[in-house]
Amino acid sequence: MRRGRVVLLAGLIIAAVGLQVRGRDMFRPRTAAAEAAATTQAIEFFETKLATDPMNALVATRLAERYMLRFQHAADLNDVRRAESLIAQSVPYVADQASLYANLSSVRLTRHDFAGAWTAAQTALTAEGRPEPAWSATFDAALATGRYEVAARARAHLEPGSAAELLRRAHWLDAHGDADAAFAAHAEVCEQLERSAVRAVTQAWCLVELAGIEQGRAGPEAAEPLLRRALRVLPGYRGAIEALADAAHASHDWRRAIRLYAAIAVDAHPDLYLRLAEAERALGRVHEAGRWERAFLRVAAAPEAEPLYAHPLALYWAERPDTRAQALQVALRDVERRPAVESWDVLAHVYYRAGDFTAALEASDRAVSFGAASPTILYRRARILAAVGRQAEAAALLQDALARPDLLEPEARLDLARSGAG
Repeated sequence: MRRGRVVLLAGLIIAAVGLQVRGRDMFRPRTAAAEAAATTQAIEFFETKLATDPMNALVATRLAERYMLRFQHAADLNDVRRAESLIAQSVPYVADQASLYANLSSVRLTRHDFAGAWTAAQTALTAEGRPEPAWSATFDAALATGRYEVAARARAHLEPGSAAELLRRAHWLDAHGDADAAFAAHAEVCEQLERSAVRAVTQAWCLVELAGIEQGRAGPEAAEPLLRRALRVLPGYRGAIEALADAAHASHDWRRAIRLYAAIAVDAHPDLYLRLAEAERALGRVHEAGRWERAFLRVAAAPEAEPLYAHPLALYWAERPDTRAQALQVALRDVERRPAVESWDVLAHVYYRAGDFTAALEASDRAVSFGAASPTILYRRARILAAVGRQAEAAALLQDALARPDLLEPEARLDLARSGAG
């Protein structure tokens, strides 16, 4: 799976709650900043109405939707927390309990409350109301927490060809390495959204996700037109800017990467602070690199932040001998929270950096047991296999992983540069 798959889950929330058809007056092109300002105005309007009628579930639901839409623009986790609170307080007043709990599950996934998301999805399955949102939420929560057989069963309950089913099909196929079929399924979703005249942020999100699949198929150059298209749909959309910055980072265009990352760097995505630090260090600007690393640690190592930022924090600490014990504890707790592919892969790498190659291989075995592994997982597994003496297997895997080094995640590219394996 590619980095940022939880971004897909955040996008699925938008697909679930943000598919309202735009009025004629909303077809005028807007920038992301203008869309965010309009959403803020709507939030203020609904907050005022809710203050005068606290039990109005319809208003609370609309307000929660707007908070999740604004999160796509501003990446402020307080918006996610407010949306969760609004949905939870609406439980006694909503007839379609299945949809309500499905939305609650999706919001919890956005803030990486995996146990809470799973519980809400299971509640949705037994609640009164429409079944498809409950099955969609179950698929998302199951895939995020490593319950892959449950995810497969949940997808079978979705209406074939619906946007909900196509999104999950694309995610499933992409995770299994069938990029061509995943691209076709996701492209159909984007076409449906465009025909439905949904909000610009939903269309832009869809195109960025499609670009991610295309990059895996044909590389960053093939993905860039889709990203440019997303920026035409919604100028300033942060998801497209991040993807372009990632491409610049992968091609060692450090100055462009810095310019793009700096435009969207916020505390909700502290991994971008690390990307900025790596680019600054590559240019020899050690002081600036240190400043961005301190910003990363301020956010990712803060109390109660670990569930959100466990992966980048564990990988960062694993590279430093004095914090490897902390990295291991973070990675172990994350596997306990969500025994998914990415979590096992991070744990494998942390064990490898700590010199426990047997444990590293056991964790890597779990990471590749789901299906097709990403280039990053293959690369890390190759390093582990070499460490335990399985040189022939390691060489073959490394060759596969390095066939497209631009597809490696930033942490793996940095490790590759340090090791000289490329």
